Amino acid sequence: MNDIKRFHKDMILLFLAELLWPLGLALYSSFFPIHIKELGGSDIVVGIIMSIPPLMGVLAIVGGIWADFDDRRNVIIFGWAITIPAPLIWAFATSWQWMLIGQIIYALTWVCSPAITLYILDYDTTGNKIASYTMVYLAAPIGSILAPAIGGKIASSYGRQTLYLIVFILYSVSTLCTLLLSKQPVQNKEKNVDECYTRFSIKNKLSDTRDSIKQLAGIITFLTILVSSQNIGESFLSLYMNEFRNISVENIGLSFTALFAGASLFTFLFGKSDKKISSGTALNTGNIIFIISALLVCFTQNSISLLVLAFFLRGINRSIVVFTQVVLAKNINNENNKGFILSLYIAVRSILIGLVTYPGAALYRINPAYPFYAEALLVIIWMAVSYNSHLRNRFINYE
Repeated sequence: MNDIKRFHKDMILLFLAELLWPLGLALYSSFFPIHIKELGGSDIVVGIIMSIPPLMGVLAIVGGIWADFDDRRNVIIFGWAITIPAPLIWAFATSWQWMLIGQIIYALTWVCSPAITLYILDYDTTGNKIASYTMVYLAAPIGSILAPAIGGKIASSYGRQTLYLIVFILYSVSTLCTLLLSKQPVQNKEKNVDECYTRFSIKNKLSDTRDSIKQLAGIITFLTILVSSQNIGESFLSLYMNEFRNISVENIGLSFTALFAGASLFTFLFGKSDKKISSGTALNTGNIIFIISALLVCFTQNSISLLVLAFFLRGINRSIVVFTQVVLAKNINNENNKGFILSLYIAVRSILIGLVTYPGAALYRINPAYPFYAEALLVIIWMAVSYNSHLRNRFINYE
């Protein structure tokens, strides 16, 4: 009973941390590309700076090894605390180079990504851990719902500096929540220093997990291609609306509020679908919704109501990223190296999301709508391939 109470307490703390930190992120993220341009950055510079966080997703591998080696609470605290200096740098930035430096510091948070998932799913207690996982990850879109609209108002009325100082406060309070988490060390943790060093070795990690990686290679490949295809135009959404559609900052904030509302709803629905329909069916339903949203972005002209609908439906993109991560985690059978295996997927996925920003920038310079056409087309191709029975049985075993 005490374990269950402790579990509930820690899930509430994680929920609050995941609520407040994304609240701070969503206050500025919709306008971050605009701020880079205001400080002298070109379209290409915007693409480079926006690609930094996903490219640094490779740090998830370090975090995955750390999570297999040490108390996962320590990894989580580090991942939260390291982001605190970033908004201070952005608040006082005088050129786009400072925005880049802050972005690099912020992106170090990837280290804690595998640890959060494993902290929940491997918690030493009884209870519905999938429901708790869904609840914790639902906090992010919930915390983000009103933030873009509020952030747009703050930026318009009080300026960029005030906006980022508020983000600094939210990141700090969110980090305090992680400091209150219970210790959740890995099971069967070695006591001998030499054994710990051997376990920490990437060479040994790869050797120990080779069979698991081979078994999961198909699903990792297909899920990575999917989420990267859906993010070709993500970094240019606010620029597209501001420069091409001439939408005001306040209405951009409203549209992103709709996006996070959609993400909240779809994350909840994905969590509820776990035992009712197959993961593949849920995923392809989400893909259809995403395709509709991408086409709506391209064809809605300056209708605010249709753009809000398009962004609401686009929230499925955020939900699919979370959903694919838990689908993969459920398929990992190697208990000793779960963090490392999961981190490989997170790292590869994040790097590809970062890389697709560059063709997205090139397409945007040709025509601002082209990145969104590309997203829709590639997801349609992905669905066509996934419906091939031979490939589905060989590579895409969602269950």
